[in-house]
Amino acid sequence: MVKWLALILMLIDHIGLFMFDMIPPVVYDLMRGLGRLAMPLFAFSLAYGFTKSKNWLKYLIRLLVTALVSEFVIIKCYGWLNFHRSFINIVFMFSCSLVFLIALKILLNSGYDLLVRMQPISSTGMPENDLPYDFRVNLGGIELPPILGFILGSIFMLISSWLIIKYDMEYGIYGLLTVVAFYIVLIVKPKHPRILGIILLIVVNLIFQIGSLLNLGSIFKYNSLQWLTVAAVPFCFTKEEEREPVKWQKYFFYIAYPAQFIILTLIRYLLTKT
Repeated sequence: MVKWLALILMLIDHIGLFMFDMIPPVVYDLMRGLGRLAMPLFAFSLAYGFTKSKNWLKYLIRLLVTALVSEFVIIKCYGWLNFHRSFINIVFMFSCSLVFLIALKILLNSGYDLLVRMQPISSTGMPENDLPYDFRVNLGGIELPPILGFILGSIFMLISSWLIIKYDMEYGIYGLLTVVAFYIVLIVKPKHPRILGIILLIVVNLIFQIGSLLNLGSIFKYNSLQWLTVAAVPFCFTKEEEREPVKWQKYFFYIAYPAQFIILTLIRYLLTKT
């Protein structure tokens, strides 16, 4: 349900973008405003998918292929319509966000391992403290020493963040932190996940609103419309998300993103041709 809603809202947003000079300003603003809800819904889907994925590498490859194909399509479509764009498509940001989550999980698991190793040993030869630790750092069957896992996790978190900033990806670090906020809620598993989700997104928006007002740099590039992202939280954390998606649906969303640009470009071309 969340992905379908996100797709519909994204399409509304992009229709407004492509038909900006053919619709009343108030309708344009409404469509772009509704579109602000799409990103956090996709961010939630990414974080949720990561917690359920059995193969992070395949997940990342699917995202990267979609990002590359979409970038090619968008460049061609925007060039044909003489549209200006100043950022790399959002799927690249989500790809880097997935790398960040993988690195964060490695870092956390390594930290747990280091904690266990530092526990005082009792006379029975067992740790005195019963820490909730049940995961070894393991990637593709290769077990990493905890200190190496901690270092690699930290490095890849920094690299993924740097790539988002360096290549000016759509939604930037704001988008990354939105994904991380949802991931935190999913791993903490609070009694009222929506409340924690709303609190975390308010904090993220406050940080970027203040950073933007104080002109702290391009990393805090922010549009006040993004406060609408908080309104997306009530649509997340539903029981329906626990159902296994039909196989065609799993791949449909990867195809739909670049396909919409082709369709909207053709529609605009036909409408402006006469």
